[in-house]
Amino acid sequence: MVVHPDQAVAELMAECPKCGATTTYGLELAWRLRTVTCSECSLSMRLGDRDLTGLRDQLVEARVRMDRLIDTGPVDQ
Repeated sequence: MVVHPDQAVAELMAECPKCGATTTYGLELAWRLRTVTCSECSLSMRLGDRDLTGLRDQLVEARVRMDRLIDTGPVDQ
């Protein structure tokens, strides 16, 4: 998942298991469609509850790491 700090949009990036291409969809659109289609080979990849739960868990872990970085400040000043 890619979060753009200057935009209120989160994007889902998916690597195609067939051809290896990376496809990007808006997270909300991908969730409504419940599928992501590869931009290269048109393989349809299903997006389920487990996928979104996994993304949320990874986001929580990333937030904890970011909070630690902010709290410790830059190494070299």
